[in-house]
Amino acid sequence: MGWFPGTRMLFAEGHPDSAGLAAAMSLPGALDRLESALADRGVDVPRHRLTRPLGGPGDGFGGIRRLDATVDLRFDSAAEGLAVLAGVAALPLPRMKTQVMREVGGRRVETVYFRGTSGKRVLGRWYDKGVESGLSERGLHVRPEDQRRFARPARPGVEDVASTSYVRDSFVRRFEPLWRAAKGVKVAGPTELAHRLRELVEDGELSPAEAKAMAGYLVLEHGDAYMQSRSTRFRDRARCRNHGLVLADGVLDEVEVDLGEVLERALDSEAWGGQG
Repeated sequence: MGWFPGTRMLFAEGHPDSAGLAAAMSLPGALDRLESALADRGVDVPRHRLTRPLGGPGDGFGGIRRLDATVDLRFDSAAEGLAVLAGVAALPLPRMKTQVMREVGGRRVETVYFRGTSGKRVLGRWYDKGVESGLSERGLHVRPEDQRRFARPARPGVEDVASTSYVRDSFVRRFEPLWRAAKGVKVAGPTELAHRLRELVEDGELSPAEAKAMAGYLVLEHGDAYMQSRSTRFRDRARCRNHGLVLADGVLDEVEVDLGEVLERALDSEAWGGQG
């Protein structure tokens, strides 16, 4: 909690439900409990909602400053979850910068941040919730998260967020470009990618020389040992993505994941009926 004397604003940030993810529809009740708890401690805040623009004259609830919307994705094997994080890290998104955080001393992806064009503001992230919380094995519990910070004139009311599909729609808008980029992308281990390259050659989509060059790129990129120019590297990377080939970075077990299907699970999850 904090207090801005200049604007006479009291603010609070935290989890509406201490037991886990909170349903969007539960936000009005959480605000009521917060206001009652403040009153019990001698801080009697105005209970009515501020209808005039925040920062103008008057008192009341000024709206939501921060909203983190997320859904949990659980996997049967650690290799699947790690492959998903590796795939998300490999996809470029328009008007966003990607920052990848890996485990100390290893290649396995722990968090993928999506930032604004300046690189300063975090717009969202995909991260290994099991590692972050220490409650499950690496790769079994992945959490995509849309992060929103609202300027004063644009802060939504609690009832607006709770009574509509506002939370889910915001999440979809943030990660729909990622879903579009992931269509047809297979994240797999070396053996599965080798089989896929052979299929592409047999189907006439690649020449044997092109398949060999792409296999070399995937292996060298995986080992941080790529030796060609920056422009050649970007060209090889784009060619692999165009054919839906992403190596499951840091995954020891053989695995194959359809990244588009996983992202569709996140966007269309039935949990959005009650999670926010």
